[in-house]
Amino acid sequence: MEEKTYIQSLIAQYLKDAGLNKTLTALEQEVNKKFTTPVHDESLESIVRDRINFQALSQFSDPDQNVNTLDVFTQSDTIKAKNIVLPNWSIKYPDSCEFLNLGTLNSLIIYSSFFQAMVREKVYNLGLFVTNTRCIFVIDMDSSQILLSSLDPLHGQTIKIIWGVTMTDHIIVCDMNGSVTSMKFTVDGEDNWDLVASTTTEGSSSLKLHRRLITDFKYIRFTSDENPSLLGYFASIGWDGRVTVGRAQRVGEEIKFSIIGDYKLFTNPTSLLLTEDRNTHLPVVLVGRLESSLLTMFTITSHNPSASKLVEVAKLSLNDSEFSSHSFQPMAIAEISSIDDDIIITIATDHVPYMRLITVLVPSLKEIFVTELQNNGEQPFSSPDILSLLKEKASKSEENIESFHSKTLILRSYIISNFNSLSPQDKYSNAIILCRPHCSGLWIPGDDGMLRGFDLRTGTVVETLKSNDGRAKSAFIGKLGNDSEVIVVCGAVDKKISIWKCT
Repeated sequence: MEEKTYIQSLIAQYLKDAGLNKTLTALEQEVNKKFTTPVHDESLESIVRDRINFQALSQFSDPDQNVNTLDVFTQSDTIKAKNIVLPNWSIKYPDSCEFLNLGTLNSLIIYSSFFQAMVREKVYNLGLFVTNTRCIFVIDMDSSQILLSSLDPLHGQTIKIIWGVTMTDHIIVCDMNGSVTSMKFTVDGEDNWDLVASTTTEGSSSLKLHRRLITDFKYIRFTSDENPSLLGYFASIGWDGRVTVGRAQRVGEEIKFSIIGDYKLFTNPTSLLLTEDRNTHLPVVLVGRLESSLLTMFTITSHNPSASKLVEVAKLSLNDSEFSSHSFQPMAIAEISSIDDDIIITIATDHVPYMRLITVLVPSLKEIFVTELQNNGEQPFSSPDILSLLKEKASKSEENIESFHSKTLILRSYIISNFNSLSPQDKYSNAIILCRPHCSGLWIPGDDGMLRGFDLRTGTVVETLKSNDGRAKSAFIGKLGNDSEVIVVCGAVDKKISIWKCT
């Protein structure tokens, strides 16, 4: 039997055994041959299985065979017990690119974000852009049309960050002096959009969060029976070395922002993630900082505005070495998925010449307190009262300042994988990782202008798309409709805005 015919018959036998009859029929039509009875002593599956086993044995003698191999034997017992399986890279991905021109030739997009807004009872998928010329652009991501261009809305203050309050007509604008301003979209009868500063009963739309520049800001939508007016929570980090957490509440037609608490870190924070504990439905804040491979984990004691306080819960180690303070630092954090009550995140490090991706399981508040009680020699309850334990912990902390004498629990052995992303960077790079809407991998804008699709399950670069000339200044990913995703990359060198959509 010829080699070609032998391979075709193996494939046909596999398709028949797997019940893929339509695919088998298509194969027979393509090769113009009918495959009737099996003619092989071994199946395609057994051949592939033998090949995989052989590669598994030979990888130890050939270290250059693959830069990334997920070795489950190096995972901790904690991770093995949870049987974590990350989603595979999904085939449908953005493959069509268009360029968007905003501002002048000298305009540089310094920040961008995706925002699902509710304006005049209509849902919009908006892209928010800030230029170095103090201009805000609002783009309809479905049509790529410019809805609004607002020059100098803060009257002389340089804008650093812009973020939307999900399913409202309000946005949050962060300036260079550590303040945030609430602004609102207005639309007239001719569909002309405008941006105005919103006011509250206190008469001011601004709130001072930091003493210096705000370096990152996150907002997440929340609902609570305990606080019906609650819209969501926000978290920010700044050059003053602090992390600040607050809430957004509906007050009539306006939105009021208030600070719950802040915390002073040893060194300036570098990365921020705001998510939700699946068990208590309280906000969880994860912060990375300079000269540390630990993520500091915060939450609040209650949704009730009069009773809530910011609490440091634990520190999550990204390096399982017990005696190493740090060999790298986290530069970006993305939430991947959740398993039961646990959250899975991926951290981009400052390794050079290639960024590394460390995927970590973030345990629930319940598991953290059970572990802490066991470490203290106490017998934990099967269902501990988390809210009471949080209030007790908050009452014991006199000052929200990081201390060498702190007895905060350090969580180790929660690392799922540690991969080389093959995305080039240097010490001046702005690390960006974008989690796909269905948690089926990451997009990484690299310093070489390439947009890489990374499969976290296999540790491989699945797609490489030419996006910009040089490194990216800002980027975001959003979801259009049920299945379609959109990726926007704003170049720092070529100043181009690349928009990737599914065809």
